[in-house]
Amino acid sequence: MPKEEHPTLEETPPLLEPEHAVRSIPYDVADDVPALIWVTDELGRLVYVNRRFEDAFGPIAEVLRAGGWPHVLSPEDLPRFEAGFAEARARRGGFRAEVRVQGPAGLRRWHRCEAAAQIGADGALLGYVGCSVDVTEAKEAEAALRDLTETLERRIADRTAQLAAEAAARAAAQDRLRHTQKLEALGQLAGGVAHDFNNASAAVLAGLSLLEKRHGAALVTFDGEPRRLLASVREAAERGTAISRRLLAFARREEMHAGDLDPAGLLLNLRAVLANALGPGIRVLVDVPPNLPPLRTDQAQLETTLINLAVNARDAMPDGGSVTLGAAEEPPGEAPPGTDLPQGDYVRLWVADTGIGMDEPTLARAIEPFFTTKPREKGTGLGLSMADGFIAQAGGAMRLDSAPGLGTTVTLWLPRANALEEPAPPPIRGHALIVEDEPLMRRYLAECLRHEGYEVRLAEDAGQALAALEAGERCDVLVTDLVMPGMDGIALIEATRVLRPGLGAVLLTGTGKVAEIAPQATRGGFALLRKPVSPAELADCLVRLVAPPPAEAAEGAA
Repeated sequence: MPKEEHPTLEETPPLLEPEHAVRSIPYDVADDVPALIWVTDELGRLVYVNRRFEDAFGPIAEVLRAGGWPHVLSPEDLPRFEAGFAEARARRGGFRAEVRVQGPAGLRRWHRCEAAAQIGADGALLGYVGCSVDVTEAKEAEAALRDLTETLERRIADRTAQLAAEAAARAAAQDRLRHTQKLEALGQLAGGVAHDFNNASAAVLAGLSLLEKRHGAALVTFDGEPRRLLASVREAAERGTAISRRLLAFARREEMHAGDLDPAGLLLNLRAVLANALGPGIRVLVDVPPNLPPLRTDQAQLETTLINLAVNARDAMPDGGSVTLGAAEEPPGEAPPGTDLPQGDYVRLWVADTGIGMDEPTLARAIEPFFTTKPREKGTGLGLSMADGFIAQAGGAMRLDSAPGLGTTVTLWLPRANALEEPAPPPIRGHALIVEDEPLMRRYLAECLRHEGYEVRLAEDAGQALAALEAGERCDVLVTDLVMPGMDGIALIEATRVLRPGLGAVLLTGTGKVAEIAPQATRGGFALLRKPVSPAELADCLVRLVAPPPAEAAEGAA
């Protein structure tokens, strides 16, 4: 085989003929660049643009006649663009800006503009060569991401604040529960002691009465110390009886004789009594609006409570001052602020003084039984605790507000006379069958639906549920858990539809497979809710599933 011969370097033809080594391009290359190309003179005035620029803003002649850059840029961004360009020319450097531009049809877009300075051989600035790229979609995506981030941050902050408030509320509720349990235990002890002590005082007073009846004539002949001793015994026994009554009131064992009561008339009558009882240095004022609704409580115990509060107010004003007895109606259907009372209709009473007030440590303990800042011979420490016990027994609440030098206000909330009537039961909205293997969750769901006016039937598993339906139990809607022993919730819904075609159903799930189950729910025609479910969410779902009972539907049609 002959040896292959390769040409020498001198024999290799050139890639380009000499006459084709340099040639002119027969079109403007800048027209095909995927950007808007422009050139300015040393003052920043447009002197050249490519075809894409003219497609966006019109022919260069028209752009120049319309003012150049002011015709291209939006009025809001033109000053910033011109200021940046002037700064770049001053340092003979590059320029970059993101601005809004406006086309002939008024459509606005975002452009990123970049330009490089052209410097002559003598170092003078000749002008700028620049390009503009449309970044509208990127800016919109950036704005959408920013809005989403702000929304998420706001929701996280709101949720964090909500969790903090819930934690604070739970802590406060636990503190109140511990305080209530402590007072309940103390109340039971105080009630037993008061009962026995009251019997002893009653025996002493009865013995004194018998002595006076049987030996009254002989007692009259005694003078001096024997009569003083008998008087002291009677005074001590009567004081013991009064203390027993306070203990019984604190223990909530004193019988209530509730009746309708006009708060305005009560306070006006008490003003006449207290004006003399509190002394000349104390002014007694009454602040009541017209047409106050009546409240329902034990009048004698309320009067005693208000008198005790007024006496406490007097003792807090050694140099004189004023005591105000007030009353007002709370907004109907609302829960009084700062109390544990449920929503309802209440009348607010208060006793306010201009005395020395209490600091925070004293205020925190003021309602504790037997706590007092008075000398031993002037106070038992049961006045406020007795008032708190009576108000709680009457279905109301008490709150103290005080500060050093600003006086004290004791506020009492009591139910309105018509607020104690039993509310009418809600109309039956339907019959629900709840299938849940967890007892606590089952009770929770039952309470939610009963509160919304549903008759509820409970089942622990699918077997019990199907047995109830086969036995003819009425059922307008099925509420079932997904994961249960034996037949799961989806299979149960399918089985119930065989017995009751078209039965409305709600499937509850605590798993993370909601996205997988959702298509099944759509195909099966049942609602899907994620645990934990709120009462309002469950009620709204049932409203969409359950039609009104036939009688109600007939009335609506009529």
